[in-house]
Amino acid sequence: MSAVDDYIKENAEIHKFAAEVARIISGMPQMPEFSSETITVADASQLIGLPVTAIRAGIVYGWLPIGVAIQNNKPAKSLSGSRITYIISPRKVYEVTGHVWRGKEALRKTNKTEEHIEK
Repeated sequence: MSAVDDYIKENAEIHKFAAEVARIISGMPQMPEFSSETITVADASQLIGLPVTAIRAGIVYGWLPIGVAIQNNKPAKSLSGSRITYIISPRKVYEVTGHVWRGKEALRKTNKTEEHIEK
Protein backbone atom coordinates (compact mmCIF):
# COMPACT_ATOMS: atom_id res chain seq x y z
CA MET A 1 0.00 0.00 0.00
CA SER A 2 1.17 3.50 -0.74
CA ALA A 3 1.22 6.36 1.74
CA VAL A 4 -1.91 7.81 0.10
CA ASP A 5 -3.79 4.53 0.48
CA ASP A 6 -2.75 4.32 4.13
CA TYR A 7 -3.87 7.90 4.71
CA ILE A 8 -7.26 7.27 3.08
CA LYS A 9 -7.79 4.09 5.11
CA GLU A 10 -6.87 5.80 8.40
CA ASN A 11 -9.07 8.80 7.57
CA ALA A 12 -12.03 6.54 6.78
CA GLU A 13 -11.59 4.71 10.10
CA ILE A 14 -11.44 8.03 11.99
CA HIS A 15 -14.63 9.26 10.27
CA LYS A 16 -16.41 6.00 11.01
CA PHE A 17 -15.38 6.22 14.68
CA ALA A 18 -16.44 9.90 14.89
CA ALA A 19 -19.83 9.10 13.35
CA GLU A 20 -20.39 6.32 15.87
CA VAL A 21 -19.44 8.61 18.79
CA ALA A 22 -21.79 11.33 17.46
CA ARG A 23 -24.60 8.77 17.17
CA ILE A 24 -24.07 7.61 20.75
CA ILE A 25 -23.90 11.15 22.13
CA SER A 26 -27.02 12.27 20.27
CA GLY A 27 -28.97 9.22 21.41
CA MET A 28 -29.87 8.21 17.85
CA PRO A 29 -30.46 4.50 17.42
CA GLN A 30 -28.24 2.64 14.98
CA MET A 31 -29.69 2.41 11.49
CA PRO A 32 -30.99 -1.13 10.84
CA GLU A 33 -30.14 -3.19 7.77
CA PHE A 34 -32.69 -2.84 4.98
CA SER A 35 -33.43 -5.27 2.17
CA SER A 36 -32.07 -4.29 -1.23
CA GLU A 37 -35.40 -5.28 -2.81
CA THR A 38 -37.48 -2.41 -4.11
CA ILE A 39 -40.49 -1.53 -2.00
CA THR A 40 -43.78 -1.08 -3.86
CA VAL A 41 -46.79 0.95 -2.79
CA ALA A 42 -48.57 -2.33 -1.94
CA ASP A 43 -45.58 -3.46 0.15
CA ALA A 44 -45.50 -0.12 1.99
CA SER A 45 -49.24 -0.41 2.60
CA GLN A 46 -48.85 -3.84 4.23
CA LEU A 47 -45.76 -2.82 6.20
CA ILE A 48 -47.16 0.45 7.56
CA GLY A 49 -50.80 -0.62 7.85
CA LEU A 50 -52.33 2.13 5.72
CA PRO A 51 -54.47 1.62 2.61
CA VAL A 52 -52.70 1.78 -0.75
CA THR A 53 -54.64 4.94 -1.62
CA ALA A 54 -53.39 6.65 1.55
CA ILE A 55 -49.78 5.74 0.73
CA ARG A 56 -50.15 7.20 -2.78
CA ALA A 57 -51.88 10.36 -1.59
CA GLY A 58 -49.43 10.83 1.28
CA ILE A 59 -46.43 10.69 -1.03
CA VAL A 60 -47.97 12.97 -3.69
CA TYR A 61 -49.30 15.58 -1.25
CA GLY A 62 -46.31 15.40 1.09
CA TRP A 63 -47.87 14.37 4.39
CA LEU A 64 -46.20 10.93 4.22
CA PRO A 65 -42.61 11.74 3.17
CA ILE A 66 -41.40 8.20 2.46
CA GLY A 67 -40.58 8.63 -1.21
CA VAL A 68 -41.30 10.54 -4.39
CA ALA A 69 -44.04 10.40 -7.01
CA ILE A 70 -43.03 11.04 -10.63
CA GLN A 71 -45.46 11.95 -13.41
CA ASN A 72 -44.20 12.85 -16.90
CA ASN A 73 -40.60 13.08 -15.58
CA LYS A 74 -41.60 15.71 -12.99
CA PRO A 75 -42.74 15.48 -9.38
CA ALA A 76 -46.45 14.60 -9.31
CA LYS A 77 -48.70 17.43 -8.09
CA SER A 78 -51.97 15.50 -7.92
CA LEU A 79 -53.33 11.97 -8.25
CA SER A 80 -55.16 12.77 -11.47
CA GLY A 81 -53.68 12.73 -14.95
CA SER A 82 -51.27 10.27 -16.48
CA ARG A 83 -49.48 7.33 -14.87
CA ILE A 84 -47.52 8.05 -11.66
CA THR A 85 -44.38 6.16 -10.70
CA TYR A 86 -43.67 5.86 -6.98
CA ILE A 87 -40.15 5.49 -5.61
CA ILE A 88 -40.22 4.57 -1.94
CA SER A 89 -37.13 4.73 0.28
CA PRO A 90 -36.83 2.01 2.94
CA ARG A 91 -34.74 4.41 5.04
CA LYS A 92 -37.45 7.10 4.87
CA VAL A 93 -40.10 4.52 5.79
CA TYR A 94 -38.04 3.67 8.87
CA GLU A 95 -37.37 7.31 9.78
CA VAL A 96 -41.04 8.34 9.44
CA THR A 97 -42.85 5.24 10.72
CA GLY A 98 -40.31 3.09 12.56
CA HIS A 99 -41.04 0.08 10.33
CA VAL A 100 -38.02 -1.76 8.87
CA TRP A 101 -38.17 -3.06 5.29
CA ARG A 102 -36.63 -6.54 5.30
CA GLY A 103 -37.99 -7.67 1.93
CA LYS A 104 -41.06 -9.33 0.48
CA GLU A 105 -40.39 -12.73 2.05
CA ALA A 106 -40.08 -11.25 5.55
CA LEU A 107 -43.26 -9.22 4.96
CA ARG A 108 -45.11 -12.40 3.90
CA LYS A 109 -43.89 -14.23 7.02
CA THR A 110 -44.97 -11.34 9.25
CA ASN A 111 -48.44 -11.29 7.70
CA LYS A 112 -48.82 -15.08 8.09
CA THR A 113 -47.78 -14.82 11.76
CA GLU A 114 -50.32 -12.04 12.37
CA GLU A 115 -53.09 -14.06 10.66
CA HIS A 116 -52.21 -17.08 12.81
CA ILE A 117 -52.32 -15.01 16.02
CA GLU A 118 -55.74 -13.53 15.15
CA LYS A 119 -57.31 -17.00 14.70
